[in-house]
This record gives sequence, structure tokens and C-alpha cells, in this order.
Amino acid sequence: MVRGAKVVQGSLEGISASQGSSIALYVIGSTMTSTIPNISLAGSMIIATLFTPALDVEYLYFGKPISVEAIPTTPTGIPTPAIITRTALQLSQTPFMVVDAGSYVKPKIPLISLSSGCVGGRIDKENALPHGTSRRIFDEAALIGRTIGSIANVVLIGESIPSGTTTALSILQGLGYNAYNIVSSSAKENPLAIKKAVVEEALKRLGQSEDPFKVNDVVGDPVHISIAGLALGALKSRATVILAGGTQMLATLALMKAVEPGFDEQRLVLATTKWIYSDKGIEMLKFIKMVAPNTTFAYVELDFTDAPFSGLKAYEDGFVKEGVGAGGTSLLALLKGVNIDELKHSVYREYKRIVKMG
Repeated sequence: MVRGAKVVQGSLEGISASQGSSIALYVIGSTMTSTIPNISLAGSMIIATLFTPALDVEYLYFGKPISVEAIPTTPTGIPTPAIITRTALQLSQTPFMVVDAGSYVKPKIPLISLSSGCVGGRIDKENALPHGTSRRIFDEAALIGRTIGSIANVVLIGESIPSGTTTALSILQGLGYNAYNIVSSSAKENPLAIKKAVVEEALKRLGQSEDPFKVNDVVGDPVHISIAGLALGALKSRATVILAGGTQMLATLALMKAVEPGFDEQRLVLATTKWIYSDKGIEMLKFIKMVAPNTTFAYVELDFTDAPFSGLKAYEDGFVKEGVGAGGTSLLALLKGVNIDELKHSVYREYKRIVKMG
């Protein structure tokens, strides 16, 4: 039992994070789908969504964005979930790396760049990726995952891709799942009508296909298939893998199952925040039980009800909820001995610091 974490299904007892080595990977990428008006909360202007992944990971490294002078919050002062991720990484002293699967703006940090990575297309008007790209970036990511998994006991994988919930929904529908009721949103009111219209246009081009790489080429993006490759590669090296995210990780799970149906589910954990669990937890559990029933599912009870800042309290009102692996990275920190109260108050101090930057 880990204070501050709730295990919904499975067990965390097999994760020897405190005794063994652990590493976190954050996969970034862009999809032009994020430029569709009102589909993403990630930027004040449409074009700003294309900067978000780079700014998120620059903040993880340096404590501030480097590519542009900006504080890592929305215009209304709601901080990026990377504030939780960075705080949890620092408290738990967990090393991390960034994997670029196709970002529009290249972050000014050291990173691993997938050779075949590229920016995803706007899926309601064009294919997500050139034919054959998903297979190539999956293979490249799997090799990295196998290497990382051979030197770390626990491999955590998070992501940053604005409009990722829309492309995740499209991937799930393309793979044959009825997923319109299981995908969450960073906005308080999920713009599901916009997402559904975009996905239905994308699916018209796909038709019927059981090939996960074709599905992703046509209606997906560069990030989810890369995470699937990293995860399956690390599992083959006998590492425990934590998929750190919300409903987007269901698309990753579905891709993993489609590519390799017999993967080791017992070494896989899907970890998120209580805000995502409150929004879509029941639907997520049903999906996991259907697709990969031996996968552990957990969430972290980080609570900002008593936060002295309205920007953080907005999380309790349904904004943001998850991203940049915030929930899973927090879980890893708790598993390594960080106290949940210490984590919360450290996030408060970090928010105060970044607000002063403005």
C-alpha cells in the first residue's frame, strides 16, 4: 500500500522502484489537428499549440521555457501539468530523457530524436503520416525501449502532444473500439462534438483495416505509436513499464495489443491523476479489463483544494487534469518514498516561483 495512491486494479507490489533503477521518458510530437479552432486548451492562439511540447520539456529541464519568453501557464494562469511532473522528478531524483517523435518546434534541450519522426497531419483533411511511417517509428522506438529496459527496472513513459485526446479517439475508433465515451479533455467542457466531427472525417479515408500501422498512418499521430514501441521494447527487456497518462494511454494500450497481442501485461501499469479518474475512471477500467485485463491501473490522490493559488485550484474544477506524465510521475515518486503532502506543497512552491517569473 502506498499512501496517496489508489490501486483500482492489479498490484504495485511487484514494482521495486525504491530498490532498483528507474528512468522516465517523455515523448513529444505535434499534430496539425491541434490547429483546428477550439479543439485544444494548450495554447491561447491556434499556432501556440505547436509550441507546447517544446515548452513543456524545456521547462522540465531548465525550470522555464527557452524557445520563447513565457511562463508555463495558460493565459488564465492555469499551470502546465509539467509543474507536477518536474516537482515529482526532482523530489524522487528520477533521471529522465525526452524522445522527439515529430515536434513542430524543436526544443532546445538534449534529446533522442526518432529518425523517421515527423509532424502529424490534420487528420480531418489529410493522412496523419506518410505511408509506412508508423511502422518505422515504432521499430525505432522499440529498439530504444529495449535498450532502456535493459538498464532500468522501471521505465515510465509520458507524453506531450496537444490534441492528443482527439487523435487517441481516432486511433481507438480506427482499431474498432467504440470510444466516444471514454476520451477525456484538458478543457472543463470536453469539446466532444468537434472531436467527433474530426474523427469521422478521418475515418472516411481509412475504411476498414485491422493493420494498426495503417490505422495510425491514416488517422493517428507520431506520438502514440512511438510510446507503444518504447513500451513493448522495454517489456521485452523485462522492465516494468508505467504508462503515465490519462485516456490517451488507452490508445497506446490498444496499439500495443494490436501489434503484439501476447505482451506481458503483468509488468504494465497505467497510472494517472485523480482528476482523470474522477472524469473517466469507470470507463477506463472497463476498457482495460476488455483489452489487457492483467494490467495494473492506479491513480494518485494529489489534491489542490487547499491551494493558495486559483491557477492550481482550477485542476479541482476540471481543467487540465493530466499531461506530461503528471500522474504516473507522481506515482513513481510515491513509490520511491516521497510523501504525498511533501509533493503537494512542493508543487505550490514551484507555482509561486514560476508566477514570479512573469
